[in-house]
Amino acid sequence: MSTPLTYNTELAEAGNSKPVKGAMLKQTTLRAGNEIVVYEESCPADKYLFWGFGYRNKQAGNASHIYAQLKASGNGSATAGDAIKGDLIAVITDSEGRDVLHRYNIGDLETLADAAADPRTERPIMPALAPIAREDQRIQLRIVADEESDGAEIDPSASSARIYHGKLN
Repeated sequence: MSTPLTYNTELAEAGNSKPVKGAMLKQTTLRAGNEIVVYEESCPADKYLFWGFGYRNKQAGNASHIYAQLKASGNGSATAGDAIKGDLIAVITDSEGRDVLHRYNIGDLETLADAAADPRTERPIMPALAPIAREDQRIQLRIVADEESDGAEIDPSASSARIYHGKLN
């Protein structure tokens, strides 16, 4: 059973932030109701990774303002450029990427896509979340597609996103 990732004030100013951009996503086919991995990074032996970055209070100044506008490639059931619909989830897994140790529901992709048009400071934020990923664990972004995106393939080159994670040395 996985545990939730939760806001951690000690991580808010720790490490360096790194964005996951649309072009970094996997070109993969989605299945409605199934969690499909669209981004994955293994934690190196000499580092620690964590989802989010900065504070949960926008007035604190150090916050990771996020958005995700994901598009279909045209392969599969969707037309090229169609919006991918579903939920975006951040997880920390075991070394094989199978067992989910911790999870955080970032939000629905329609809301995250709308945020791309907002001024940066008006976008949703994803603060620093604990626990952290350690050696031989992985951080992943997963999508649970809605019925209308069932069978759609993600086009990383047409997608735009900024979902942050932190890295500690």
